[in-house]
Amino acid sequence: MKFIIEMKKYIFLLIGLVSTIGYAQTMDSLFVSANKLYQQELYMEALEIYQEIEEKQFESSDLYYNIANIYYRTNQVAPSIYYYEKAILLDPTNKDIAFNLEFAKRMTLDNIEALPKSLGQKFRDGVILRFTHNTWSIIAVSFAFLFALLFLLYHFSYSTYKKRIYFITSILSVIFVGLSSFFAFKNYQHQQTTVTAIIFALQTQVKSAPTSSSDVNFELHEGTKVFVLESLDNWKKIKIADGKTGWMLEEDLKEL
Repeated sequence: MKFIIEMKKYIFLLIGLVSTIGYAQTMDSLFVSANKLYQQELYMEALEIYQEIEEKQFESSDLYYNIANIYYRTNQVAPSIYYYEKAILLDPTNKDIAFNLEFAKRMTLDNIEALPKSLGQKFRDGVILRFTHNTWSIIAVSFAFLFALLFLLYHFSYSTYKKRIYFITSILSVIFVGLSSFFAFKNYQHQQTTVTAIIFALQTQVKSAPTSSSDVNFELHEGTKVFVLESLDNWKKIKIADGKTGWMLEEDLKEL
């Protein structure tokens, strides 16, 4: 009886593995087909397949980048910026995505001057958010393996000079493990607590309170990026780069 139960477990694991491999192959096949259409400048046909892949909950910076490029080429401001932003969240160091995103932003009507950043914010944006939290985790694990290797070399080395080198570098490795682990945690924490969105309405009013009759604080146009602070019914309290806040209808924006 125990043997049969164990066999069932292995069979289910095998079925799951085969399903996963099959799913990945299907996604790859669809992506290749869409890329060929894209290269032939059949953008709408390519977009349909890209959207089919996206609907299957498949995430990829290349997928979002290609979708964004199609929207950019067809002069659709909000969707192009939205997908460039999604792409750069998955691949923050990709210069092509960053370059195209800046070009897409030039199509927006709102000229918002961002508030000056503090040293802490500059460090966060320039270092901690330079990589994704997954990448920082991989870096931490890599330094942990390096520490283990250096410790073994230190332990089995007979040369005093080499022991000193291995000891110093192993200590440095431990420090880098701690730093990269801290950066991974802070990066993940930032991603979980920071909600951003793109305005999809051609023009929307940002009000002083979450009611239709409240005063209008200012107006925003499609493609502008905002920070979502809180939600109430069908309203979102948002903040823009210059520090202004207000309430707008949920249907006028799309969260990243």
